[in-house]
Amino acid sequence: MSKKLATENSVHKEQEPGVISNAMLTKAIIEQGHKGEAGRLARMDEIQLDLITVIRLEFQNILKIDHLWVLKNLEILSLAFNKIDKIENLHRLTKLKELNLSFNFIEKIENLDQLVLLRTLSLYGNRIKKLENLDSLENLVIFSAGKNKIDTVVGLERLRFLKDLRSLNLAENPIAEDKDKPLRLYVACLLQHLKYYQYVLIKPEERESGKEIFTRELQDILENEKFEIVERERIAKEKADEVYLSKSFVEHLNGHQLFESLFIDDPDGEALLAIGEDAVELKNEYMTEAYTFTQQIYKIGLEQYERRQKEIQLYNNCIEMERKKAQKIGQDIINRFLEVYNRVCPKVKQIVTKLRPSSLQRMDSPLPSPSAHSIQPFLDELDLAKDEFNSIFEDSWHTLMSIEMQLFERTEEGNSNFENTIKEMTNEFIELSQAQFVLMREAEINFSDALVGIVQQFVTFKAASGHAKDIPKGLQESLDDKDVINNLAAGMRDHHMQVIDAREDKLINRSRNWVRELCDGLQQSEIKRNRAKVLEITYFLDHHRQLFYALFEDVVPAKEEKKRLFSKVHFSDE
Repeated sequence: MSKKLATENSVHKEQEPGVISNAMLTKAIIEQGHKGEAGRLARMDEIQLDLITVIRLEFQNILKIDHLWVLKNLEILSLAFNKIDKIENLHRLTKLKELNLSFNFIEKIENLDQLVLLRTLSLYGNRIKKLENLDSLENLVIFSAGKNKIDTVVGLERLRFLKDLRSLNLAENPIAEDKDKPLRLYVACLLQHLKYYQYVLIKPEERESGKEIFTRELQDILENEKFEIVERERIAKEKADEVYLSKSFVEHLNGHQLFESLFIDDPDGEALLAIGEDAVELKNEYMTEAYTFTQQIYKIGLEQYERRQKEIQLYNNCIEMERKKAQKIGQDIINRFLEVYNRVCPKVKQIVTKLRPSSLQRMDSPLPSPSAHSIQPFLDELDLAKDEFNSIFEDSWHTLMSIEMQLFERTEEGNSNFENTIKEMTNEFIELSQAQFVLMREAEINFSDALVGIVQQFVTFKAASGHAKDIPKGLQESLDDKDVINNLAAGMRDHHMQVIDAREDKLINRSRNWVRELCDGLQQSEIKRNRAKVLEITYFLDHHRQLFYALFEDVVPAKEEKKRLFSKVHFSDE
């Protein structure tokens, strides 16, 4: 009876739903990590979930995707063989490159918009009925949705916009069962950039056959795509322009964006502009004037960006030239060192071969031995070889280190000069831009004052002509309190000034931060390069020195015997 209860409890335990938690994540990481002693040592350290890049939570009976936000650097995730019915809570895993949701109960493709770096997606063995919501996965390379319930080709044409897609699998779906319209041929002609379908290479003749069978379908798709392609190209160009202008620190200043932002969340300005045509005309005049200033900032930004890029290119060329020059000199020194090393080592090997213990057995005799006198020339030759090696070793080490130190100092000096130059350029850009922002503030003040005059005239005229009811609601109080209009204008002006100041501060801060990050990055990069080079030189020479000294160790294995034999041959590690 007790055995039966134990068995039932075990079965029920396995059927309990799995909940993603820190404990489950930690356990999975440990199980997938090192084994044996390495695993034991790894388990002694606290696991930092935010550093994990790969995790597999398979066969865990998981019902819901949750609590994965702690793995913010995750790149590979597998939730295969669970009971998940909805794709959700993955939006924070923005570094994800591979996602496996195979063999679950998912019915809809959704909530993948933020996973823009995704390259591999497997939804094999689910309950999906339609291909949808995949447009944002522009980096997708491999996509598998086989063994689902997809019964329509609608949505398949959207994969044409995934230009990196190379492998697709839709086998074992209802749409793959139509013998008269083979899905493979449809995919072959529809997705020209695709190379593999069901993991088999698509042949050119399959594409041609598909075009013949699905001519009408292709024409309809191409016709429907026309406007979307134009729109996508426009959006892509806007994004590219924004990236380019962002590097120039003048993004959103190439049009009326700054002016339009002045009147967003501006109830005071809205109340004043409500009087009608005269106020709108004044606003349009202000817009034209503001556009002149923002265009100037925009042009200044582009010109200064090109100047900075030329200066950066000049700096890079100079640094690269200095490094190549140092590299060539260093390589000549290394070649000279290797020439001596390769000449001395065979000579030493020949000598130590003659000085094997078998040839020195008579050395222990208390009587004078001919062998003892006969090996003296060999010892002298070893001494000369050692001196020659030590000489080239020390000379090479000091020369290489001197070259590297000189290169480091010249680079540091170059970095300092470059930093001063780039700071001057940036300050010039800031000053020129600030002059335009000053003019824009003056234009704002003039606009505000002119608007107050127009609004006061409007209110006075309406009140005097007996049409006070035509005065906008936001200005009704001005009939009793003349300061209302001035207060509204002051509120509008303060809001507009804050927007202008914020944009100016953004330009200044971003440009100065860029200079600081650039110069700090160059300095850190040079320090890192210098340390790596010093280690490289040290390792190379030390390695060859150890190999050279090892030749002498082979002469006699016994320490005392070696000491007695080579008492006249002094080795120095200095």
